[in-house]
Order: sequence, then structure tokens, then C-alpha cells
Amino acid sequence: MARPSLMEELEEEILLRFPPHEPALLFRASLVCKRWRRLVSGPGFRRRFRELHRAPPMLGLLCSTKDLSEGSTASAFVATASFCSGDLDLGPYRPLDARHGRVLLLQCSRSSDDVLVVWDPMTSQALELPVLDRWRYTSSSTAAVLCAARGPCNHLDCHRGPFLVVYVGSGAFGSGETFICTYSSDAGTWSEPITTELPLDFVGSMSSVLVGNALYFGFLIRKSLLRYDLESHEMSVIGVPQTFCFWQHVVLDGGLALATVQEGKLCIWRKAGPEVDVGWTQDRAIELETLLPADASFAWPRVVGFADGVDVIFLRAVPALFTIDLKTYKVKKVYEGKNVYSAIPYMSFYTPGTILLGFWFCNFQNE
Repeated sequence: MARPSLMEELEEEILLRFPPHEPALLFRASLVCKRWRRLVSGPGFRRRFRELHRAPPMLGLLCSTKDLSEGSTASAFVATASFCSGDLDLGPYRPLDARHGRVLLLQCSRSSDDVLVVWDPMTSQALELPVLDRWRYTSSSTAAVLCAARGPCNHLDCHRGPFLVVYVGSGAFGSGETFICTYSSDAGTWSEPITTELPLDFVGSMSSVLVGNALYFGFLIRKSLLRYDLESHEMSVIGVPQTFCFWQHVVLDGGLALATVQEGKLCIWRKAGPEVDVGWTQDRAIELETLLPADASFAWPRVVGFADGVDVIFLRAVPALFTIDLKTYKVKKVYEGKNVYSAIPYMSFYTPGTILLGFWFCNFQNE
């Protein structure tokens, strides 16, 4: 006698509680029977799945690496979950930023202008942005990508909607000025530049962070942050403690913070208030020797990235890259073999039915 099946509503409640950072589990469930396939691929299930788990899971890392013996640089997508990224060779690109389901890449070429590319790893779609003549005269630059949805957006499934790219350049036309241009996917064009005489002559390799309606960009040599208000379009500079050698700006509890390694400790500093001229206070200092595995190397430890929403720090300890969960202090080795100088997380929900199942089947076969 066949066992009676669970009520469909109860089955859906069980499937909704599958861990979002292991999308292959939902794929396997969709192969059990047609009913489960219909459940997990339906728009109602996907919406409830995102709303239940809230913070998008980290599916992988975009790592910029450097071979210390050869001096060569490279980029790679490192999966941290059962996920196959879209078919894009990252060799000619340098990852700059990732946010709201999109990745921003810089295509470097010796024979032509540098080109910014917005890539969706889910669908493998890549859009080259138009080049501005002004870029040719900048001594250093960086950029950020973010959702441009009209009205409120929870950013749980907006990677197919409109987006903005904010470009920061310094040293334009041999001067000391800094300028910002914004690309709108709706308009398909760049805005007129906003300029300032702020003395920021070097943009670091750090990706931006978004706090409220403001983007923050890091400047290592000047040891400062550039704040760009997305509503007022105003720029301002925030200093960081001068004792820091290397640091990474991060978001903790919805506020701006700094993470750095000092004397064998992972130190977290918080902004004492939202005002530009308010200083920093140390929030915590974590002993790395007791936190990292016994076989971990302590050569050149450095914070090289941060995952917003899940409070995960990326710490390089040559030749390995570790993730440190700031809530549980759980440590995991996610990459080994090369010197990682930048780690940008790719975070998004990934359920059957949202894209071609070929990516899923590729992932399923490789397990």
C-alpha cells in the first residue's frame, strides 16, 4: 500500500526551509516528482523563499589574485556554494564591485580604452557601457553598481531590473580634481560629471559599500573615504585613523565601520555618528592566533573584503583566503594557492525556474 503523500501546503513549507546557500538541494527536490518541480519553480514559491530567508546567500567570490613568484595578476570566480556562474572568461577583466545580483567588471586593454561591463552571473548576460573621453585622463578610478528601482525595493530579486553605475575618477586632465559620473540603464547614457577639488589622488582596490543612500569609496594613500550622496549628489571626505596600514570599509548593523589587522588582531572600528567630522571608536579586537586553524600561515594577514548582510570578513593569510563570521566567529578556508588582494562576494537567491536549468544540471553532474 502506497504511503499517503503530505498535503501540498505542508510540502511547500518544508521546501521553503531548505538552506538558500545550497541551491543544488532545491534542484534535487525538483527532480523527485512533477508536483515538487511545479512547487519550487513557481513565482509564488520563489517570492516566499526570498521573504523567509531575507538576506541573499553568498554564492561565490570574485577574487583578484597575484602570483608572487611571477608577478602576474588574474581574476577568478570561486564558488562558495553549489552554484555554476554564467559562461564568462574573467581573464581580461578585473572585478570592481558586486551588488543586488550584478557584478561590475573592468575590461582592461592595452590597445583601447578601458571598458566597464555589467555582468549577471545568473543569466550570463554582459553589457558593455559606453566609454567617456574623460576616463582617458584619470590617474586612478573605481566604480560601483547598484539597483535603480523606482520606489522601495528589498533587493531580494532585482537583478533583472534597472541599475546605476557610479564612476569615480581622480587626477582628471592632470589636475587634482575628483569627479563622479553616473550611468543609468534606463537612459543608456552617462550623466554630466560632478567635480570637486578634493585631494584624492589614488583610488584603492577596495570595492564600495552602500550605507543608506550613500556610497563610500576607499582611498588608501590618503587614508580617507569619499562619501557620495545618491540623492543630493554631494561629495564629502571622511578621514580614517592614521595608524592603519591597510583597512577595509564595511557595513555592520546598518552603519559604517572599518576592519583591519593590527598586531595579530582583527580590529573593528565604528563611526561614532553620521556626521562627517565625527571620529572612530574601536568596537572589538579578535585574536587571530586563537581564531584561525593551527596550520594557517600568518604571512601578510590583511582584510581584503566583506559580505554585507551576513557580516562575513574575508581575511588573506598567504597563501590562503579565509571567511570569518563576525556573529559566530566561525572560520572557513575558501581559497588557496595565490595571493588574493581583493575578494568581492556575489550574493543572490538562486532557485529552479528562474534561469535555464543547464547551469543547474552542470552543477548537479559535478557533485
